Amino acid sequence: MARERGLRSSNDAKPWKCRCGAINHPKKRRFSDVRSWECRGCKREFKGSFKFCLGEIEVDGGSLIGEVWDQGDDPYCVAFAYGKGIEVVERVSCVNNGTDPNEVECIDPIELEDKLTKKFPVFASNDGITKDKGLHKVLHMGLLLKEEGIPKMSSRDNYQLEDLSTIPRDDFSSIIDCLAEGVPFVATYLAGKRRSKLKYCQIYKSPPRSRYAQKKVKRTGHAVLLIGGGMDMGRKFFFCVNSWNTKFCPRRNSRGEIIKGGIGKIRASDLTKNVIKLSRPEKTDPCRRLEAQDVLEISSKNYILMMASKGHFAHLLRRQKVKSEKTDENLQCDDEIKKFREDHLVHGPFCNDEAEYPQNLVDRYKECSFEEMEDNLINIEKLRCTKVTSKETYEPPNLCVI
Repeated sequence: MARERGLRSSNDAKPWKCRCGAINHPKKRRFSDVRSWECRGCKREFKGSFKFCLGEIEVDGGSLIGEVWDQGDDPYCVAFAYGKGIEVVERVSCVNNGTDPNEVECIDPIELEDKLTKKFPVFASNDGITKDKGLHKVLHMGLLLKEEGIPKMSSRDNYQLEDLSTIPRDDFSSIIDCLAEGVPFVATYLAGKRRSKLKYCQIYKSPPRSRYAQKKVKRTGHAVLLIGGGMDMGRKFFFCVNSWNTKFCPRRNSRGEIIKGGIGKIRASDLTKNVIKLSRPEKTDPCRRLEAQDVLEISSKNYILMMASKGHFAHLLRRQKVKSEKTDENLQCDDEIKKFREDHLVHGPFCNDEAEYPQNLVDRYKECSFEEMEDNLINIEKLRCTKVTSKETYEPPNLCVI
């Protein structure tokens, strides 16, 4: 990490000069200025290097994000990610209001897990949800915090999220812009054995999906909180705070002692779902706001918001505007959305983290246009017929199925 510099990141982006000669100035943000993603002259995409992390900023002798949490052997990574996200949101709010962030009260993630299980007992069973269990858990835990809330640990005052929305996982620039304003995100990725041995400054790469099929093991995911991001010669990544204490991705001194830890890097392309944005209502795009629901089955709108890529979502909005001949503020659950879910997500390779499909087809499917999707679905059906299945499972400690 770079040296601390008060309430600003010491890694503020600098202007960059394109090959065409144009000078591109950074965008001003609350905690760190970020790069302009394309040249204002020739529109060439930025492929250099930069980084920033909210964890490097110190406030009143401590980190802006507070201490790193430890989930131990409990498979409650989603609850710990939300709990840490709430703490970061409150600490950032205190800094913006000029109050002491160290006075922020936290919630108990185990109590949050218990409350979700009480509302939906199916989460306590490994056989209750056979597909998209992680998607259900991430969504319903966030909605639970927004609609009902949870008591704080000390005062027992009820805490509720002000707003809950998503940003497509492939919309790197929008995620970075929000992070630089101090807005954290709950995110998920596929976990592998090498992650526990991640070294300081290394970028974690999730195992290829084909490897799970070859080894006949169950795909296991993990939830973390995004607190920064960057680019290393064009390779996009995010800083994430884990819930494994400071022993995760430690930075050591010359004597081998841990100076700091708990924050690592993951590839931006490894996110498995759209990221959950914890913010105030005025900072939320109405089209991306998750709707309340009391039933376990995910509504069509929420499914789209959690899984549709940037291009897919934009296409849906365009189709809806043409159909209604006016701009609707909110995405409606009409037949078009239902068909998108049934034809392009439920039967698509990226709808379920546990589906065994070759990574190259998954990437092609994500990048193809809407007109090409129907042809791709034929290939997907063929893959489903030859899909590798196994009763063997692999669930290392500290993880839950995401």
